Amino acid sequence: MNYFMYFYNMNNILFTGVLLFIFATTGYTQTLIATSADPEATAHHNQRKVVRDMSENIYVVFTDIKDQKKVIKGIKYDRAAGTWSEASCLFNGNNPTLCIGKDREVHMIYESDNTITRIMYVNTFDFISWSQPAILSDTTKSCTLPVADMDSSGSVNIFWIGKSDTSGSNLINAKMSHDTLVRKVRVMTKNEITDIAVANHLQYGNDDLFFALQFNHDSILFLRSADGDVLHRDTIYRAKGKQPCISYNSILDTSLWTLARFQYIDTASNLIEIGYDCLYDETDSFQLQTAPIDYICIDDLALPIGYSYLFLKNGTLYHGFSYGPRMRWTKVLDTIDTRPFYPSLAYKSFNFGYIDFIWMEDAGSHYDIFYKRDPKIGSIDIINKEKDKGFTITGYPNPFSGTLTIKVSVREPAASPQVRIYNSNSQLINILEPVVSSPTEYEYRWSGLNNKGYKVNPGVYVILCNSGNKAAARKVVFITK
Repeated sequence: MNYFMYFYNMNNILFTGVLLFIFATTGYTQTLIATSADPEATAHHNQRKVVRDMSENIYVVFTDIKDQKKVIKGIKYDRAAGTWSEASCLFNGNNPTLCIGKDREVHMIYESDNTITRIMYVNTFDFISWSQPAILSDTTKSCTLPVADMDSSGSVNIFWIGKSDTSGSNLINAKMSHDTLVRKVRVMTKNEITDIAVANHLQYGNDDLFFALQFNHDSILFLRSADGDVLHRDTIYRAKGKQPCISYNSILDTSLWTLARFQYIDTASNLIEIGYDCLYDETDSFQLQTAPIDYICIDDLALPIGYSYLFLKNGTLYHGFSYGPRMRWTKVLDTIDTRPFYPSLAYKSFNFGYIDFIWMEDAGSHYDIFYKRDPKIGSIDIINKEKDKGFTITGYPNPFSGTLTIKVSVREPAASPQVRIYNSNSQLINILEPVVSSPTEYEYRWSGLNNKGYKVNPGVYVILCNSGNKAAARKVVFITK
């Protein structure tokens, strides 16, 4: 069954919720936050170097070189104060990756600086005082490339590559719960594992676990464990390419729409997107960007709208937004053309409206590390923001306190466009019907009411318009007089 049609038929279901975020309506400037002597300070696209907590504080880790050894440094952005801390040395080591829990505890996994590289684990609540490092891996075999995420039970799911007793590589999984190692298993052995991806539910809604690995140069497996036990897993998708990555989310008030998004770079260097419907076990694919794509990172999947992603192409960093493979429409929202490399994108805490990301640039004697926040969804106004889609959506006034007027113009006569209002928790607020219509022009009005006729809370809402197999999303701010 087409999951879009299934969802759109649910006209009698109301999702209510409290608006959590007020997004900015314009882009943000980039900020130089640190420097490093390490040319791979933020390397590895699935090793998330940046996370944010529920108060929108930002935490960043990267590597530097001190006395000819790799050191891990950390830096924090205090949202209330609007300031970045100074970068401080945290541990000796390499390849750090972060994940964050709903209790704001930050977990870091990294490689030790021993001759036989070990996988280490630490945690913190303030990014200043850290736990004592715990060794997770076998101390007799070198281990590399840890990746991690956290599930609804508060367990940290960690994967890394371990050297096998033969010429192959072991994919190892460990689970940390309340600072205790509760599981460590060899998931599988493959020849030359070179990359790993992992994703738990973005809003800690369940313990489902998605993971992927690249091996034998260009073979990729995307897998799912419905109960979080990696020994009970299903293969969702197979591909040829590199740099697999995953985003996974659902609408929490219903089990009817739970989706994952996979990305990878195929053997022709195109960026491919895979949509996976967890309820119906269905997949769809779409070529998001054409070759030559060099590097990709994936952001939070914000249902039912879409998700952001970063990609490098010909030395330029792009922020793209996808409405999903069945919509077959993607849009570039931002471009950074100062020869950036090794971007890293915050996966958690979940944010419906913007992305937080970092990247590196070569400054000659050292490497600069930049941070930027970008909106995912543009604001509605009297100017159409997406050309060549087959329809346009405009609206005014924005912000509004009385009535918002939305106009949709379609290129060819078709069925009435579908216009829905969502809050920043991906919850459906209202379904609008046209008050004026012609074969190609439709007008909708929203007075800030939900489906039951009650006023919604002031804040930012998202308008999702579908016409045929295309979609467009716009933000609007509802205010009180």
